[in-house]
Amino acid sequence: MHAEHIENKVDGTPRMIEGAGAWLGGVIQNDPSWIVHWDSEQIAELEAAADHFLSSGNALEDISPESFPLKKLAPFIAGALNELLAGRGFLMLRGLPVSSWSIEKAAAVYMGLGRHMGSLRSSNGKGHLLGHVRDQGVKVEAGVRFYQTNRKLDYHTDSADIVGLLCLQKAKIGGESFIASSMTLYNKMVERRPDLISAMFASYPTDRRGEVPEGRDPWFEIPIFNWHEGHLSCVYLRHYIEEAQRLYPQAPRLTPEQIEVMDEIDSILQEPGFALQMAFEPGDIQLLHNHQILHSRNDFENWPDPKLQRHLLRLWIAPPSGRPLPAYFSSRWGGVMPGDRGGILVPGTKLSVELTV
Repeated sequence: MHAEHIENKVDGTPRMIEGAGAWLGGVIQNDPSWIVHWDSEQIAELEAAADHFLSSGNALEDISPESFPLKKLAPFIAGALNELLAGRGFLMLRGLPVSSWSIEKAAAVYMGLGRHMGSLRSSNGKGHLLGHVRDQGVKVEAGVRFYQTNRKLDYHTDSADIVGLLCLQKAKIGGESFIASSMTLYNKMVERRPDLISAMFASYPTDRRGEVPEGRDPWFEIPIFNWHEGHLSCVYLRHYIEEAQRLYPQAPRLTPEQIEVMDEIDSILQEPGFALQMAFEPGDIQLLHNHQILHSRNDFENWPDPKLQRHLLRLWIAPPSGRPLPAYFSSRWGGVMPGDRGGILVPGTKLSVELTV
C-alpha cells in the first residue's frame, strides 16, 4: 500500500488569521452582501449559452468554456471566484428560474458556469461530475455517504477546492445549510487551547467510504489544519475519522490530544453566533471554498410526492488559480496541481453525468 509522508510544520504558523475569511456568522447573518442576485440580462446570457450547448449535441461531461460561451458574465465570474478564493470563502447566487427549465437545461447552466471557474471533478467513486444530493432511503451505517440520506450532517469539508450546490427543490421541513469559517475556528482554538496546537497539525486517518484509488489504503491521512506557503487550509470529517479507527486496526491510533482537538472543534462550532445559517430556495447556488469553510445541514422531512422532494445538484470545481497545497494532499486529492486536483477516482472510474438518481 502507498503511504504518504506527512510533514506539517507547526513552527511559523500564525497565531491569528486575519482578513475577510475570518468571519463570525452572528456578525454577518443579516449582511446582504453574501447573497448575489442574478439580473435578467445575466440570466438571458446563461440561457442562451445553455441553448447553444444543448443544440450542439455534445455530452454534458464535455462541456467547456468554448462550448458554453459567456462573454458579458466573465467579469462577474472572476469577481465571484476572487470572493471564494481570497475573500469570505462563500457566496449564494440567487434567482435562477429552475422551475421553468428542464433538468438538462439546469445542468447545462450550472455545469457551464462551473467550467468557467475551473475543471469539474468526480464527487464519488462512480465518476459523477454532477452529484445528486437527495434522500435515497439508505442508512449511513451501511457505509454510504451522508448526502444520500435525510440525516443531519456534521460539519465537514469536501475533497475539492470549491463545492457548489444548486437547489432544484427544497424540503417540506428542515434541510437548512450551516457554514462556518475554519479560519475563525483556528483562531479560537489557538486562543483557548494553545496546548493542542501540535495535535491540530498531526495526521488524522480518515475512512474513504470504500472509494479507494489504486494502490492506496482504505483510509487517507491528513491533518485537520495545514499550513503551506502562507495559506492555512482545514480538512475535517470527524465521522469518517472515527470510522477509520473502528474499521482499520492497522490505521494509526489517535492520541488523547487529537480526540480533545475534535471535541473542542465540535464545541466551538455549536456555539451561538459562530456559524451562518442559510435556507435554500429553488434556483439558489451556494459556492464554498473548502479550505476556508466547514459546512453542515439540518436533517429534513420530505414532501410525500417524489417530484417535490428535496433535490440539490452538487459540483466539485478545481480553479487554475487555486492555492498551493502540500504534497501529502495527493493521497486524497489525486494530485496538488491547481486546476487538476480533487475529486474521487477509483479503478475503472469513467467520468459521466447522470441526470437522474
